[in-house]
Amino acid sequence: MSARVKLLKKDEADSTSKAYHGRMVSDRRELLEDAASIPTRVRHAVVGLATLMSLFLYLDRICLAITLRAMQDDLPLTDVQASWLLSAFFWSYALAQVPAGWLADRFGARLMLSLYIFFWSLFTGLMGLTSSFALLILYRLGCGLAQAGAYPTSGNLLSKWVPLGSRAFASSLVANGGRIGGVLAPLLTAYLMVAFDPEQQRGWRPALMTYGLLGIGVAWLFWRVVRDEPRKHPGVNDAELKLIQGDRPSSAPRTPPGRLLLAIISNRSLWCSAVSQFGTNFAWVFLITWMPRFLEEVHGSELVERGWLSSQPLLWGMLGMFGGGLLTDWLTSRLGLRWGRRLPMSLTRFLGAFAFLACPWMPDAITATVMLCLVAVATDLGVPAVWAFKQDVGGQYVGAVLGWGNMWGNLGAAVSPLVLNAVISGLGWQEAFWTCAAGFFLAGLAALGVDARSTILPRKAEG
Repeated sequence: MSARVKLLKKDEADSTSKAYHGRMVSDRRELLEDAASIPTRVRHAVVGLATLMSLFLYLDRICLAITLRAMQDDLPLTDVQASWLLSAFFWSYALAQVPAGWLADRFGARLMLSLYIFFWSLFTGLMGLTSSFALLILYRLGCGLAQAGAYPTSGNLLSKWVPLGSRAFASSLVANGGRIGGVLAPLLTAYLMVAFDPEQQRGWRPALMTYGLLGIGVAWLFWRVVRDEPRKHPGVNDAELKLIQGDRPSSAPRTPPGRLLLAIISNRSLWCSAVSQFGTNFAWVFLITWMPRFLEEVHGSELVERGWLSSQPLLWGMLGMFGGGLLTDWLTSRLGLRWGRRLPMSLTRFLGAFAFLACPWMPDAITATVMLCLVAVATDLGVPAVWAFKQDVGGQYVGAVLGWGNMWGNLGAAVSPLVLNAVISGLGWQEAFWTCAAGFFLAGLAALGVDARSTILPRKAEG
């Protein structure tokens, strides 16, 4: 073969190779462009971690209702001391709501929520190491103080990470994490207590320490994965950022704290919502405080049976939570913000009042639990509307607005164990259920006054 022919064949091969590589580069470029046009899914991971946070929030909050009887026998504690131990959490939890929400708005959800998870887990674990009533109260106050920032901060996080049209559903997912924790708390705590101590006398100690260690692990995971805003996360592409941002305006200069507080306390809808949350939590907290005692004293339920039955209301309540998010989004799309948020917040409370009134007439533990499950379903059906309402009116101050509402709701929860213990001891269980029904009725009436269109600051001022 001549040199000329060889040269021609080499040129032809080089040309073919260049064309092939050109097509490869073009195809790779097209694939990269196609990939860039598809939104990443970091927002789902953020919502998932907020949901996991919420699970541990309720696991640590509710486990005390199951450990309480063993703690009373081990330490020992009187019924009055036990009611104060249950109440202590809600006092610090309530009073720290607005400051905790403000801290999240000021320093960012990533830092503050990681710290909140770490400290409430630490205090939960420390409770398992003490035999002093004073220290138990102190640690429980610390637990409430740290948990106070959880929901306001996660509300702040969702407002930045979730597209506007999906806020209520995302809120229902996070809130359902709490319900999952509430379902697991009685069951898991009862089984852990038996596993650590078959005599059920001191098993509450390692159970609480186990929860504390696991929670600290969740705090570390949250810090590693979450960022304050999508644009600060290295895994978020432009498509996801655009999807999340939508038509939302850019941030405006922040309002001074004094003006923000004045805007909150002068908002009529927020006061109506505050009264509604006070009455709701006053009644609902029965499910996570005195229900095990009711099952033991009235129906003679043993520890594991109490654990199973006490887990049922929050388990069935999850159906209401999922449905509530879809319901308020659907109603809002058809009736507007005012009635789309107002109706679920009000009518569900009247349903809860009916269920409480029916409880004393139930002949056994199973049917009484069914009525308390209806209480939980009714409550949770309205919760996503409450969250979405706060996000609607709060603008860039969702943390502070959620903190305001949660403060009043948990003041109701704080006085509930004390009032109900006095009613149970002085009058009886039937009168305690009537008292809870009255709380729900008040909540339903107050919710009729909310209007999600009444933002705390003019749109141009809030960004």
